[in-house]
Amino acid sequence: MKYIRRNAVLIFGMFLLVILLFITFVGPYLPGIDQELEETQYIWSEERIPIPPPYEPNPEYLLGSDHSGRDLMSLIVIGAKETLLIVLFITLVRYLVAIPLSYLAHKEWLGIHLFLKWINGFLSYVPTIIMVILLAMLPPFLFNENRIYIMILIIALVEVGRAAESIKLDLDDTASKEYILSGIVAGASPFRIFRHYLLPFVYGKLIVYIVSDVGKVMFLVGQLAFIGVFISQEIIQIDFGQFQIRNTSISWPMLLADAHRDIRIAIWIPFWTAFAMTFTIFTFNVLAQGFQNLFKKKNTYI
Repeated sequence: MKYIRRNAVLIFGMFLLVILLFITFVGPYLPGIDQELEETQYIWSEERIPIPPPYEPNPEYLLGSDHSGRDLMSLIVIGAKETLLIVLFITLVRYLVAIPLSYLAHKEWLGIHLFLKWINGFLSYVPTIIMVILLAMLPPFLFNENRIYIMILIIALVEVGRAAESIKLDLDDTASKEYILSGIVAGASPFRIFRHYLLPFVYGKLIVYIVSDVGKVMFLVGQLAFIGVFISQEIIQIDFGQFQIRNTSISWPMLLADAHRDIRIAIWIPFWTAFAMTFTIFTFNVLAQGFQNLFKKKNTYI
């Protein structure tokens, strides 16, 4: 506990996290938040002229409205839960795969270490966002009714090699310590060595990696939305022989669907959406730095 009190970065990160969680879970029930997300087709001006949405910030719409006339502040607050769940689930899937892969690579079993070396070398030439776009736009995935789960897997697995390699390097470094050799001499099984000798000394870095990756995933999801690639979407026919891809969720990336146009005519929509996503990214980056400082101090005393 004394290490936490001396860690101003971690305390600040926890403060930001409390704000984020308050908005996510308590925010929808606060006064002024429209839980129904009612659409407004038009409002009357003082000259009795109907004005269609979107509406700029005003006393009725504090942050403005979207193109359907829905209150933007309500959309951001209510969409926070879905957005965070998607991002956290992607990160969880990534590390559920990366942790066993890193251990197998560390032990050099089944050629996993060679696979990680190859996949990381290959992906180093291709930006993550490009790889995700190429896979996401394949027809079997684009028109699949389970697209949301496929997209979660794609985003999680594209970076799983990098995550596994980072953990493997930590395992390699820890395995060279004398107390690990004493466990091997004592006849401990590989699983016992991993659980009781390796994991307690790498879990700190593992927490830092996971928390930091939450921010990275949020940034990637925002980038994808900005160029029109969404985690959940459906194909809608708008005319004979013409179809359009539309996002079907209320997560924050949905509000960036028309960002190129909104920058010119409704700047408040992408601005406040980007602000919410940036706040989340900043929160988890500060938390990751705080945890890194915390475990570094503990390891120093050990």
